[in-house]
Amino acid sequence: MPSLATPTANTAFAGLISVVAPLYNEVANVGQLVSRVAAVMNQHGYDYELILVNDGSRDQSWKLMQELAAHDRHLVAVDLAGNYGQTLSLRAGFERARGEVIIAMDGDLQHDPAYIPQFISLINEGYDMVGGAKAKRPEGPVATALATTAHGIIRRLSGVQLRYFGATYKAYRSYLVKNVEMLGDAHRFLGALVARKGLRYCEFPIEIHERQFGQSNYKISKLFYVILDLFILRFFIVHGRKPFRLFGLAGLLSLLLGGGLAGQFLVRSIFFGLNIFGTYPLEFIFSLFLLLGGIFLLCFGVLAEIGMYIYYSRHTRAPYVVRQVASSFSE
Repeated sequence: MPSLATPTANTAFAGLISVVAPLYNEVANVGQLVSRVAAVMNQHGYDYELILVNDGSRDQSWKLMQELAAHDRHLVAVDLAGNYGQTLSLRAGFERARGEVIIAMDGDLQHDPAYIPQFISLINEGYDMVGGAKAKRPEGPVATALATTAHGIIRRLSGVQLRYFGATYKAYRSYLVKNVEMLGDAHRFLGALVARKGLRYCEFPIEIHERQFGQSNYKISKLFYVILDLFILRFFIVHGRKPFRLFGLAGLLSLLLGGGLAGQFLVRSIFFGLNIFGTYPLEFIFSLFLLLGGIFLLCFGVLAEIGMYIYYSRHTRAPYVVRQVASSFSE
C-alpha cells in the first residue's frame, strides 16, 4: 500500500504541464484561480497551459473566461454546450491537453495551486500518478464517517490502495488519462481506473480550503449514486477486458447443475417409472430454470465480449459538445 509521500525539493520540470479545471457558476473564483496558478507556475519557471472548462454555467463565468484568455497565452477556455457534469468536463480538458503531465483540480479555490510543485516533485521521482489526500475533513463527523467507509469499500473493490479517491486534485502522466473514456461520475474513481498493476502511484497530504464564493454543487443524495457506481467500477476493473469469463463461468455452472438435475429426473422417469410432476414438480421446474438461465448467461457473456471488443477497438464519438474555444493563440 503506497504511503503518504513527502516530496523532495526537486521541482524542476522541462516539459509542458497542463492544468485542467472544470467550472460551473464560478464567476467570483475564475480570476483568482488564473492568477494563483500563474503565480506558482512563474515562480518555478514551469512551461504550462491552464485549461478552464465551462460546464454550462448560467452566470458570467464564460464571458470572464473569454476576456482572460484573450490576454493570457497560457490560458485556454473551453465552453461546453450544456451542463455535462464534472466527469465529462475533465474529459474534455484531458483530450485537449498538450502537456506531458496533466494536473486536474477543482475551479472553486478549494484546491490550492501552491501544491503544484509538490505534485511535480513526485512526478520527477518516477511516479505515474500523484494524488492529494485530505489532511483533514471539514465536512463534519457524519460526512467524514461516510466518506471513510466509501473509500474503504472502493479500496477493497478496486484493489487500488489509495487513501483518498474522491478528490479531483491529482497529477497524471498524460498517457494515463488520454485514452480513459470517462462517463457518468467516473472522475470519483479515476485513480482506481488508471492505477493498474505495475503503475507507480502515491499520495501526499493537502489542506482543502473552505469555499469563499458561490455554492457547493455536492449534495448528500449523490452518495447513493456513488454506491451504484461502485458496482460498475468493480466490473470494469476486474472483468472489463474479459466479461465472458464472468458471465460464461456463471452460465456454465448453471447449465451443468440444471442439466444434471433435469437429466436424473428424466432418467428416473423413463427407466424407473418416476412421476415427476406428481412427486417433484417444483424441483423439475427449478432445474429447467437453471438450464435456461445458463443458456442466457452464456449468450449474454458472448454479447458482452463483443461489446467490449467494439468499445476498445474503435474511437467513439465524444459524449459532449464543445460550443466554443477561446485562447490568444491559434491551435
